Amino acid sequence: MKKTLRELATELNIDEKHFDKDFLMLDNRIAVMQDEKGLHLTDVFSWACFSPVKIGRKSNATLKGLQFQLGQYKVYIKQLQGAK
Repeated sequence: MKKTLRELATELNIDEKHFDKDFLMLDNRIAVMQDEKGLHLTDVFSWACFSPVKIGRKSNATLKGLQFQLGQYKVYIKQLQGAK
């Protein structure tokens, strides 16, 4: 049986306060989301405006997959800061 994003986050000691609905909010705009294919980073602002913009690569809905998404987020933020 597949684990939910909440269950995976709990295993990494990520507090429940970081969730908004079923999104694991990493900042005020970027979240990890889970769909039938796995986990992915999403620009939540784009979700509200038109259709969700997925960032980077998908990963499996596993503990290792969530760790991959968190690492991918760090790289994405560094790239944005370098572009300024």
